[in-house]
Amino acid sequence: MHRYITSAIIAFGVSVGVLPAAAASVGSASFATQRNCNLVTSSQLCDGAGFGQRIAASQYGGGAGVGGLNYFRPSPGNFAWSDVRYTGPLDLAVIRAATQAGGNVRMNINSFAFQTYTWNGTVPTRLSLTASLHLVNSSTSPGGGALPGGAIYTSYVGIWDPSAVAGLTTPQQLFGSLFYASCGTAGVRGVGSSSGVLTGGDATFTATTTACSGGSLLLMPGQSVLVVNGLQLPVNRGGFADASATYRTLLGSDLTVEEQAVITGGLSSAIAQGAVVTGVPEPTSWAMLIAGFGLVGAVARRRSAAAAQTKL
Repeated sequence: MHRYITSAIIAFGVSVGVLPAAAASVGSASFATQRNCNLVTSSQLCDGAGFGQRIAASQYGGGAGVGGLNYFRPSPGNFAWSDVRYTGPLDLAVIRAATQAGGNVRMNINSFAFQTYTWNGTVPTRLSLTASLHLVNSSTSPGGGALPGGAIYTSYVGIWDPSAVAGLTTPQQLFGSLFYASCGTAGVRGVGSSSGVLTGGDATFTATTTACSGGSLLLMPGQSVLVVNGLQLPVNRGGFADASATYRTLLGSDLTVEEQAVITGGLSSAIAQGAVVTGVPEPTSWAMLIAGFGLVGAVARRRSAAAAQTKL
């Protein structure tokens, strides 16, 4: 039986327009998967679209009012992991994640989180959010992320109406609603995203929300909004990705220092309003997992060094 620990991903959401205050809500949803790559050769893609590349094993985690840790290890050497925290004066989301495909498989973690916010100011204010993803290390494949050794990232930040998660409680329901909804989807007011093939080593990627209808996103006095954040890390046949240092949610990089100060003083999170979040891992448990993931990069570096000496 697969080890199941409550998973979490944080999502941050903001909505635009004159909307009534919504019930404070916070939670997460994650979906970890393993796909078989046995029916393709090393020169062929294993991207989940080909024959026989169905999901062979999977695990959901999270739920309404749930945050914390999801560790999916279907077999030795293969894992997908994510951890969510809420930090700082605005309880902004932090996501840590790592994946490894030690065998002839494709491993992936999809993590999302959400939280409502209420604007307590007396005048409208401009709002945007920036997702900043820091990769500690990853494998790399010159041919692409769906070939052996390949690794891919996608980060997402969305500004939504709170009604988008009304009545949703299970991780399956939340994942189905929160999975990278784009402009044109009902209730989605602003989106920012970044994705690409990882090339190994230390790297940082950012994405900032832009309004779906053009112009700026404005929070009106008394308005409640939902911010949704997501992180996805698929790795392929010997690949790994270590984002344990981390995906952070920040106030928009396009906002002035003065605007950020006003927002910090007047925006109230669901947690600040009394919403309860369960399933947050103990610091010692998180530290043990990170120490284990650190070995992934160390082994990869030793292999690279050995390969370089062999070529010499």
